[in-house]
Amino acid sequence: MEERIKEILSEVSGVPTSELRGDTRLVGDLGMSSFDLADTVVSMEEACGVHLPDERFGELETVADIVRVIREENAL
Repeated sequence: MEERIKEILSEVSGVPTSELRGDTRLVGDLGMSSFDLADTVVSMEEACGVHLPDERFGELETVADIVRVIREENAL
C-alpha cells in the first residue's frame, strides 16, 4: 500500500518515488495545494479501497500521515 501511495503522489507532484520519504511534507516539500490534496486523496481512496472522512484531511501533512490514516481507516 505504501508504494502505491508514493506512486500516486509522484504522479501528482512530479517528484520521483525514490525521493518520497515518510517525512516528506505534502504542501511544503511537494508544493501541493488543497485542491491537489483533495484530488490525491480521492485517487488513494480508490486505489486502497477505503473512504477517508473529511475530518481526517487535516491530519494529512506528510507521506507517513497518509499511510497511517489509510491503514487506520482500513482497519475499521
